[in-house]
Amino acid sequence: MPVSSAGGSSLTVTELLEHGDQYHQQPVSVVGEVADIATQIGPRKRLFYTFVLRDGHGSVSVIMQGKPELSNGDAVLVHGVFIKSRKAGRTTVTNRIEATMVRQLHDTHEPFVG
Repeated sequence: MPVSSAGGSSLTVTELLEHGDQYHQQPVSVVGEVADIATQIGPRKRLFYTFVLRDGHGSVSVIMQGKPELSNGDAVLVHGVFIKSRKAGRTTVTNRIEATMVRQLHDTHEPFVG
C-alpha cells in the first residue's frame, strides 16, 4: 500500500521491484533506508554519489548529483526515474533510481504536550 507523503504517494522498495515493468523509465517516489554510500567524481569533475535504498525485502541502487547529506541507516524519500534494465556501454544497469531529490524522513509523530 503506498505511503502518503507531501506531493503524492510513495512506494516501498519491495512494491517498486514487484511492479518494475510498470515503473520502468517513469518518475517514482520511494521510501527506504540508506546503505553503502559512496561519493565519486564523474565527467568534468562533477561530484555525484550512489547508495543502496533498501527495505526489509529488497534493494535498489540510487545515483544522485552533488554531495551526500545523509548517513547510512537514514530513512529517506527518493524521487527520480526508475530504470529496471538498460545497457550502458559494456554493462547493464538494473534496478536503479536516477534521483532528482533525496530527502531525509524525520520522526513524524506529534510531540506530547503536557
